[in-house]
Amino acid sequence: MKFRSRLTKTRNTNGSAIAETAPALFLLFLVILFPLIDMLYMGLAFGLVWYLNHLEVRELAVRVPSESSQVLTDIDALYTSTGFGKFIGLTVPRIQHPGGAAYGGNPLTVTCTTVATINPFLNIPFVIPVSGLNQPATFTVTSSRLQEEEGRN
Repeated sequence: MKFRSRLTKTRNTNGSAIAETAPALFLLFLVILFPLIDMLYMGLAFGLVWYLNHLEVRELAVRVPSESSQVLTDIDALYTSTGFGKFIGLTVPRIQHPGGAAYGGNPLTVTCTTVATINPFLNIPFVIPVSGLNQPATFTVTSSRLQEEEGRN
């Protein structure tokens, strides 16, 4: 009889672990893994928006100021048709340049601001809206560069 009670006691303590696995996996995936994937994606998206802004400022620095709006339109269209732009789902209407390119200072510098709206990789259903998890995130990047000499010499 003593042997039987020990066996029953062992079964009761070992069998509960399998019953707790499903809720633990649900919490692991919904609360930790999927938001982590979205945050990594948003970090990559911010890096790609920064790179877009870098390309724009670099091109604006070698052009005359009168061509700035055309240069920004062309670079946005080219960037959204490449692998980087397609991967993060960037389209031309989602890219804005408030104020266009600003030229000024001594020495002459060009400053460009790029505002891009990116959808999350996975839409995670939360009760409240969270930018980057279940709502689009908006990234604003501003950078400056010295104006090249534009062929004056």
